[in-house]
Amino acid sequence: MKTFLLFVILIGIRAVRRKDEEQFQANQEILHNDPSFDDLEEIVENPLGAKVLQTVALQIKSGEGIDSIVSLLTNLKSDLEGKQIQQDGSNAAIQSQCKSDMDSYSQRIQLAVNEINDVEFKVGRLESDIEDYTSELELKQSQIDTFQGAENSLRDLRLKQSANYNKRLGQLKEMINAFQVMLPKMHELYDNVQQRDAESFVQEEAFANSFVQLANNGPSNPILALVQVTSMMEPRSIQTIIEKMEVVRDSLITSVDEETALEEQAIRDNDVTLNEIFNAMQALTREKAADDESLQDTIRTRDQQQKRGSDAQAEFVASKTGMKQRRGQCQELLVQYQQNTIQRSREIEIIKKVQIIIQTKLNVVKSFIQEQQIS
Repeated sequence: MKTFLLFVILIGIRAVRRKDEEQFQANQEILHNDPSFDDLEEIVENPLGAKVLQTVALQIKSGEGIDSIVSLLTNLKSDLEGKQIQQDGSNAAIQSQCKSDMDSYSQRIQLAVNEINDVEFKVGRLESDIEDYTSELELKQSQIDTFQGAENSLRDLRLKQSANYNKRLGQLKEMINAFQVMLPKMHELYDNVQQRDAESFVQEEAFANSFVQLANNGPSNPILALVQVTSMMEPRSIQTIIEKMEVVRDSLITSVDEETALEEQAIRDNDVTLNEIFNAMQALTREKAADDESLQDTIRTRDQQQKRGSDAQAEFVASKTGMKQRRGQCQELLVQYQQNTIQRSREIEIIKKVQIIIQTKLNVVKSFIQEQQIS
């Protein structure tokens, strides 16, 4: 009898347990089919979601109430929101700095471009000035060479003219000297011819002596022939010859004076011309030196401008390179910020979902934690 009663009791207990299990399974199926269950499955796949559910599981096991759990999640959400606000401010400052850097690089690039354009304009103008100065120097040197050639030619001509003058003057003086020697002898001859009719020994001897002295002038002297001829003439004819010889002698003396005057004038004229050439050459030399100094100054200025252009070109390249690098850095920082923002926004949404699920469907949370063995 006791055994039977015990058997009945066990069967009853088993029936109750089966019914409870069936009810539990039914409840579990209901909970599992709840949309929040799917949300929890999605949440647990996120690293932060998994940690949040672990924290909730610990709070539930420790007997914490819903309000405490929700408050904990609120604090966690507030912390994330605070970090996002902080990152928003940091990103705003970074993007502002990036814009400032981009503006600075743009300004540097524009300044470099302006410098390069200004240098190109000025160098072009300076190159033109250099060509002008070079042409002017070549022209002045050509003029100096021309004047130098003219001076050399004038000096050579003056030497030749002076040599010709000295030659003519020597010839004139020789002729004058000859006349100065001949005329006294001609007068003596004239006197002897007048006395020739007496045919005295003394007269013949004097005549012979005069003839000998005339002959000493040399066989090539043309006046000797004249004396030889006149010795046979009448006194009146000899007198006429003497007078003509005196006229020729005086004419020769006048020619010497005229030649000397012409030579002195030629010397003065030549000196004036040479002085004018010298002054012109001096002026050209000074102008050439001034032009050469201006040329050197212009070359130095051009070289300075070219150096300025090289520096501007280097600044342009450096600014472009720096701008590209900085733009890349700013883009990376922006992408990182956007990724972090998306990630944090997702985490905040996860916490919000967990809060809502806990507040409205705590049984679903407990069932999910139990099923997933979250602890």
